[in-house]
Amino acid sequence: MESPGKRAETIAREFSRAGLKLSPLELERFVLLDGLLLETKDSLDLTRIDDPVGIVVKHYVDGALAAELMAPEGLLMDLGSGAGFPGLPMAIRKPGWRFLLAEPRGKKLEFIDRAVELMGLDNVEVYPHKVTGSFDRPVWGVVTRDYLSVASAAELCARILPPGGMLYLLKGANAEREVAEAESAEGRRAFGPAVVRGYGEAMKAGQRRLVAMRKERGGAPPPPRWHNITEIASPGNSRFRGWLSLSDARGIRKRGQCIVSGRKAAGDLLSFRPAAIAGVIARRLDELGGLGIPEGVPVYLVRREIFPELDLFGTGPPLIVAEAAPLPAWDPSAPLLRDAFFAPFQDPANVGALVRTAAAMGADAVLLKGAASPYHPKALRASGPALWLTDVLAGPSLVELAALNSPNLFALTPGGTDLFSFRPPEGPVGLAMGLEGPGMTADWPEVRRLGIPMSSGVESLNAAVAAAVAMAVIVKARLG
Repeated sequence: MESPGKRAETIAREFSRAGLKLSPLELERFVLLDGLLLETKDSLDLTRIDDPVGIVVKHYVDGALAAELMAPEGLLMDLGSGAGFPGLPMAIRKPGWRFLLAEPRGKKLEFIDRAVELMGLDNVEVYPHKVTGSFDRPVWGVVTRDYLSVASAAELCARILPPGGMLYLLKGANAEREVAEAESAEGRRAFGPAVVRGYGEAMKAGQRRLVAMRKERGGAPPPPRWHNITEIASPGNSRFRGWLSLSDARGIRKRGQCIVSGRKAAGDLLSFRPAAIAGVIARRLDELGGLGIPEGVPVYLVRREIFPELDLFGTGPPLIVAEAAPLPAWDPSAPLLRDAFFAPFQDPANVGALVRTAAAMGADAVLLKGAASPYHPKALRASGPALWLTDVLAGPSLVELAALNSPNLFALTPGGTDLFSFRPPEGPVGLAMGLEGPGMTADWPEVRRLGIPMSSGVESLNAAVAAAVAMAVIVKARLG
């Protein structure tokens, strides 16, 4: 195998022979694509061409030359893309065009995903299914290379292209005969005259033809409810891998996002805080009916085989990708404006339960140093959309909180003053909880320690449950 430097020379030379000059970025991307193709072509069954020059000419130059004869006005679908040809070479040469690569086979999709990420292309998406007459994505045009006959392509594309849309077919020297044979085909009547133009005279593959037909008859396909749809077909997809990282606090902090699961929680979040939503994940569009997804919110359709990797609790679609903004800091110098919970809980489920309780009781939740992230999947499973319905703040450590010596801050701990005989002071109350297991630190003065009396043999309640019980008792005592 040639070295990358030699391959770069070969690629640049063959493009030059075809009358195309590559920019430094284009050449770099073709070298990356070429290296990945040569490395994986046998294991992924990508191409049967073994001639190194033939790969350049038939896979890269062919699509790039055809693109010079095209002028798409919108999203262009590469139908039967295979390993990404001609779509990927066109996308490299035409970064201002948008491409949808339609290919149902898993190995080919794996290659396309890896290639797009490796080259840093931001104008390519995939459609990981076989395209049929029920195809419902809004594409302006279709391009296909030696995948369907002219008659078959016209029959299919008459049903999926809008009026004014273009069908481009990359063909060999028999293109004119195919066009003539297709004249009597039913789908052909939806298109205007076929324009056949030759290209590639300097290519070793010989003469090539581009057949172009504009659709003139028939209504446009029904527009989808959402027009920002992305298909995710491979676990190697960079966006998919990013979502997988949202299962722990580190990934959540890095990406500033989290995943909310469960149809009820998803529906509530869509209703209460649509501005917090970065995307909706499902397997099929029909799984999103009745959710009221705002227009413009990205919809991601994840292949059913890999969807369970994101669905940690088995709730099924949809999943919501939501913002995970840093928590604002609690101001210890400001008076409490309403009741508040202060907790260093390290169990994400307890954090979520506390946030849900705070939202239900109209209180704030202040998470102390060392507390689990409220955006952790287990926390979100417990809190649902309550995280976005109440103030959740970042606070100091338990020791620092005790040092404030505020008369309205109380610690909940076994052995404290009987909560049921407690008379709360005027104004909002802050209730501090201890760590699960070790409990409250010894820094709190006795006069500001409260306890829930329990039957003998039971040392303590679940931390989140204890917080809810204590605040409910306090609120009831305040009301008399």
